[in-house]
Amino acid sequence: MPVRRFHSFLTIDSMTLHYDILGNLLSVMGSLALFLLGMKLMSEALQRITGSRLRQLFTGGPTTRLNDFASGALVTGLTQSSSAVILLIISFISAGLIPLMQGLSVMIGANIGTTITGWIIALLGFNSYFLVYLLPLMGISLPLLFIPGSHYRAYGEFLMGFSLLFLGVYFLTWSLSANAPLYDWFNQFTTDIFNWKQLLIYALAGVLLAIALPSSNATLALIFVLSFAGYLPLEHSAALIAGQNFGTTVWVILAAYQANAASRRIAAGHWWFNLIGLMLSLILFYPLLWVSTEAALFISQTPVLTPAATPIALAAFHTLFNLLPAMVIIPAMPAFKWLIYQFIPYQSGENKALQLRYFKSRFIVSNEVNLIQAAEEIHLFGKHVELMFSLIPQYLTEKHADKFAKIQKKIFRLEDAADERERLIENFITRIAENDLTEANARRIRSMLKIINNLESVADQCMQMERTIRRKNEANAWFTPEMRENVFTMFGHVQNAIEVMNNNLSNDYRPGILLEATQLELQINELRNTMLDENMQRFNRGDFTYSHLKFFSDLMNECEKLADHVINVNQAIASNIRKPRAI
Repeated sequence: MPVRRFHSFLTIDSMTLHYDILGNLLSVMGSLALFLLGMKLMSEALQRITGSRLRQLFTGGPTTRLNDFASGALVTGLTQSSSAVILLIISFISAGLIPLMQGLSVMIGANIGTTITGWIIALLGFNSYFLVYLLPLMGISLPLLFIPGSHYRAYGEFLMGFSLLFLGVYFLTWSLSANAPLYDWFNQFTTDIFNWKQLLIYALAGVLLAIALPSSNATLALIFVLSFAGYLPLEHSAALIAGQNFGTTVWVILAAYQANAASRRIAAGHWWFNLIGLMLSLILFYPLLWVSTEAALFISQTPVLTPAATPIALAAFHTLFNLLPAMVIIPAMPAFKWLIYQFIPYQSGENKALQLRYFKSRFIVSNEVNLIQAAEEIHLFGKHVELMFSLIPQYLTEKHADKFAKIQKKIFRLEDAADERERLIENFITRIAENDLTEANARRIRSMLKIINNLESVADQCMQMERTIRRKNEANAWFTPEMRENVFTMFGHVQNAIEVMNNNLSNDYRPGILLEATQLELQINELRNTMLDENMQRFNRGDFTYSHLKFFSDLMNECEKLADHVINVNQAIASNIRKPRAI
C-alpha cells in the first residue's frame, strides 16, 4: 500500500482508505482542479501586477544575449506562464519590435524560467510545516480582494492562488494515498528493471500527458506527486518529465501555425530547443539522474533519497533538461539561427501584415498579454497613417503623370489597409472585452477603441486631401508660390503632430502627454486661420481666382480636421489614466 510513504507527511485513518474507484478518481480530478484554479489565479494576478512592464523587460534594455536570456527567464518566473511569454515573443517579432536573434535568446530564457515553479512545488509542496501557513495566507488575501484599487485585488488574488495551488498539491497527495486500486494499476507498468525500452515508452507517455493536461506546471506537479507517493520510481518519473518538456512544443506550434514566417521561426526554435534537450537528456539520462539525486540529497540533507527528497531530484532533472540545450545553443546562436532558416527559408517580400494572435489558453486568460499585443498593433496603425500622410506633399508637387498615378495607387492601398487594420484590431479588442476585466483594463480598452476610430479618421482625411489635390489638378488651378509655401508650412506642423502622437502611442499610456500635443493643435488652428485670412486678402486684390482660393481653403481645413483627430488620439491615451480621488 502507498500509505507507508506518507507517515511523515499525513496521518490518515485506515477507515478513510475504503473509497470506491470512482470516488478515488473524482478526488484526484478535484485536486487537479484546485491546483489549476490556484495556478490560474496566480498567473493572471502576476500578469496584472507586471502589466505593460512585460514589454519593457524585452525591449527596454541593451540587447545582449545574456540580457535577453535573463529577461525571458525573469518574465516567465514572474508570470508563471511560458506560453504567454512565447506568445509575446511571437507578437513582438511579427510587429518588428525585436529581431529573430533576440527573440530566440528570450525564448531560451523562458524555457529556463519554467523551472522556477517546479522548484517552488518541490521545496514547499511536500513540506508538512509549510501547510500550516496556507490558511493564514488565504486570510491575508481576503481583505485585499475588497480594498479599492486593482493592484490590491491583484495581490490578493496572487496570495489566494498561491495558497490554492499548494492546497491542490496537498489534496492530490492525499487522494493518491487513498487510492489503492490506482496504485495496483500503476504497479503493472513499473518493474524493478528500468531499460532503454521503458525509457522511450515513458518519454512518449510524457509527451501525451503534456498534450492532455492544460498546464505544464500541472503536469509537473502530478509527476512529482506520483513519485512522492510511490506510484512511480525516480527513473520512470524523470523519463515522463523529459517527454513532458518536449510535449509543450505542440501548443506553441499550433499557436504560430497561421501566423507569419517570423512567428513560425520562433515556434521552430522552441521545437528544436526542446528536441535537443530531449535527445541530450535521453543520451545522458543516468548521469543527469545521478547529478539530480546528489543535488536532492544535498538540499534535503539526508543520506538516502527519501520520498520528500524525490520531487527535489525531479526538479533538478527538469532544470538540467532545459540548461543542457541552452548551454549548447547560446554559444552557437548564429548556427542555430541558420538551422531554423533551413526549415523556414526567408522569402523576398515576406508577408508583414497584421498578425494579431488572440491568446487564451485552455484555462488561463492572458488579458495583459493580449492588451500588449493590441497596443503594439495600434502603434503600428499610427505609423501606417503617418506613412499615408507623408505621401500627400509628394502627391501635391508631382507633375509627371505616371509618378502621380503611382503615388495615387499607393495612397489607395494604404487607405484599404487602414480600414482592414481598424476592423481586425476592433474585433481583437472586442474579444478581450468579453473576459472579466479589471477597472484599469476596461479603461484601456475604451481608450483603444477611441484611438483606432480616430486613426481611421486620419486615414479618411488623407483620402479627402487626395481628392482635393486631384480635383485641383484637373481644374488646372495651380497654387501661387505664397500658397505653396503656406501649404507646406501647414503640412510640416501636421507631420509634427502625428509624430508626437506616435511617440505617445509607443510608450505606456500615462498622464502628462497632452502638453506638447495641445500646443501643436493650437498652433495648427491659429495657422489655419491666419493663412485663410491672408489669402482672402490676396483674392480680394485679384492675385488669383476663386477656384484657387477654394482648393487652398479645402486643404487648410482638411489639415485642421486631421489634426483634430490626432489630438483626439492623444486625449484618448490620457483618458486611460484613472483620475485621483478627491480628498
